[in-house]
Amino acid sequence: MKHSTCCLSILLAGAVYGLPAQAQTVQAELRGYEENPTLSTAARGMFRAQIDPVAQQIRYQLSYAGLTGEVRQAHIHLGARGTNGGIIVFLCQTATNPDPTGLAPMCPSSGTVRGTITLAGVIGPAGPGLQVGGFDDLVAAIRAGAAYANVHSGTYPGGELRGQLRDTSNPLGR
Repeated sequence: MKHSTCCLSILLAGAVYGLPAQAQTVQAELRGYEENPTLSTAARGMFRAQIDPVAQQIRYQLSYAGLTGEVRQAHIHLGARGTNGGIIVFLCQTATNPDPTGLAPMCPSSGTVRGTITLAGVIGPAGPGLQVGGFDDLVAAIRAGAAYANVHSGTYPGGELRGQLRDTSNPLGR
């Protein structure tokens, strides 16, 4: 009995401390002040996602309201805070700006859109020194704080709302 208890304790400790969490929660508050260049807009938004590395998918919810122009598209981009970067994956699309993979849901004029990101939806970015191009690379960029969500409008085609993705599943940070 003592031996079984000891072994069970070791196994539980390994499960708690030795293995990575099955899922990770990330979010971003979306504001014009996060855009580059910074802009003032009454629009607001929120991005929340659950990363499941075992299933190789990210389930997300994107909400926004008050855009000064019609929504054109929304993405996750590669880029540190304050820098612009290339598109990694579409979060929603419109007839004006379709997702080349055809997988992203249609953007509502305002409100909430939900979707699931898989490897098939990862489109880039491509360029010198950029190695993002797969699901694991997308997750690594998010975990490193090098990815942001962005909602583009007709008034601000470069982006009206933006927020750096951050890990909210670990209260102690990354």
